[in-house]
Amino acid sequence: MKRTKGLRTSRVPRTLIALAAASIGLTLAGFAATSATASAKPIITLATNSWQGSASNNVVAQYVIEHDLGYTVNLLTIDEIPTWPAMAKGSISAVLEVWGHSNLYTQYVKGNHKVIDAGLEGPDGNIGWYIPTYLMKSHPELATWKGLQKDWKLFVTPQSTPKGEFLEGSPSYVTYDSQIITALGLKLKTIYAGTEAAQLAQVERIYRQHGAVLIYWYTPQYINALYKFSEIGFPNVTKACSKVTGVEADCAYPPYYLYKAMSAQLPTQAPKVAAFIRRFHWTDADQNQVGYDIAVKGMSPTAAAAAFVKANPTLVKSWLNGPYTATKAPAPGS
Repeated sequence: MKRTKGLRTSRVPRTLIALAAASIGLTLAGFAATSATASAKPIITLATNSWQGSASNNVVAQYVIEHDLGYTVNLLTIDEIPTWPAMAKGSISAVLEVWGHSNLYTQYVKGNHKVIDAGLEGPDGNIGWYIPTYLMKSHPELATWKGLQKDWKLFVTPQSTPKGEFLEGSPSYVTYDSQIITALGLKLKTIYAGTEAAQLAQVERIYRQHGAVLIYWYTPQYINALYKFSEIGFPNVTKACSKVTGVEADCAYPPYYLYKAMSAQLPTQAPKVAAFIRRFHWTDADQNQVGYDIAVKGMSPTAAAAAFVKANPTLVKSWLNGPYTATKAPAPGS
């Protein structure tokens, strides 16, 4: 997850469990505009993708839309790619954090116009290869990928042997780490934990033991306030890596300017909600604070959202009546 200019997964079990519990018994069909009378307000459905930032965005947006705009909001846990056709059909109202997906943007926003670009979210996403900072201090050669040519044995596990393990989260994320490994000739093997929560559980266990782990990781992410990770540097543009990415690029992932998208039906169905989603804009620190309150402090999603809204009245007011920041389309291949 190349260095081109463009747009981009934490996966915390307590958060996602709480969100799932809030939507038990609801189906995707039931999330469509509304099942009530024609005069009733439509139900708003926000897509919760499988990482903490997405969940944090949604619990705060849900709180404001329900308390200030008077709509019922349901949160639907769904993978990134299926979110787009669901928005096109109107089954999902919006997604508040998108990492790239230029092909889907081209198809649904620029192509059939069934999805609307709702502007920038605020945080910039960064994806890369990371190791615990304590490991970087004891092996400073790992500051760049060349250190992995020598130190790959540090990361051998029963699952990866005889190669070193590169630990991924969900296989549903858009990644090309196996291709990078091949392009750079590294003795590593990608291993998927299955979910972000499972990946994080493994990372926490190894971190507490002061062990060695090499991971696909990203910011923004609240867990980075608890554990310190250092990113491994990649080379400048190479032919091998450009072949992997499809554009002239180095082997690192591009910067991602996180943006929002919504169903083209939403401005007609719920114009005030559509305007709110366009204006919704906050920082990495804002998002991480909500995630931290839920996952570390043990606050319920509703309580965490209420606390944030109470502490940030000026920001919330801007969401209800203010300008919004337009989006540049994600870079090709992102």
